[in-house]
Amino acid sequence: MTCQMNFTYYESLSVHLAVDLINTLCPVTGTDSLSTPEQLRQFLVESEKHVLNVVSETNGEFDVDAVIDVHRRTVQSWHVLSEDVETVQSLRKSLRTVFELAREQKSQDIAELLNEQLRISGATPRISWHHKPYHMHFESVEDGCAHWLATTTAMGLAFVLIEYGMERFGVCASSSCQRAFIDTSKNKSKRYCSEACAHRESVAAFRKRQRSKS
Repeated sequence: MTCQMNFTYYESLSVHLAVDLINTLCPVTGTDSLSTPEQLRQFLVESEKHVLNVVSETNGEFDVDAVIDVHRRTVQSWHVLSEDVETVQSLRKSLRTVFELAREQKSQDIAELLNEQLRISGATPRISWHHKPYHMHFESVEDGCAHWLATTTAMGLAFVLIEYGMERFGVCASSSCQRAFIDTSKNKSKRYCSEACAHRESVAAFRKRQRSKS
């Protein structure tokens, strides 16, 4: 996340996970990269990159080795079942709906959806100190990957809604993409999920104008 939005360690990781999870299903092509236990397990393993990035942003506030050790002994070690995949796919659909509702300016509906997701997942605040300093968690690693993902991602989006508003929930304006993203710009005007999409659409618009002149 950029300096315009100041997330805590837990919030930042949760938001990254939520966006990544939503984008495992392409809304344009229907391509699903999270349809098997193996793919879900790989998603959990790859989440380590966000852990490393977030910890590095805290300027030594957290013990990097301890954080990664906890992540590998818990998140990356779960035995993932087919039922977990089904639960996570349902979660993903709900999280995607948050971004769709934001486009329709339905902030109360977003809040109600996230409240329901938190209720279903059984989010319970607790203080953690395993990798310094004291910080808040809402999930239990003992309850498995589906619970962990549901609670973590829902809390991440809840933080965004409360602290920054629904305007921060973005869906890429490129008709060939439509990936979800969090708008971290100062004026909340970001329309595309990446520079690549923005460039592609700019080129397409330019060529369309050129054709209309000929």
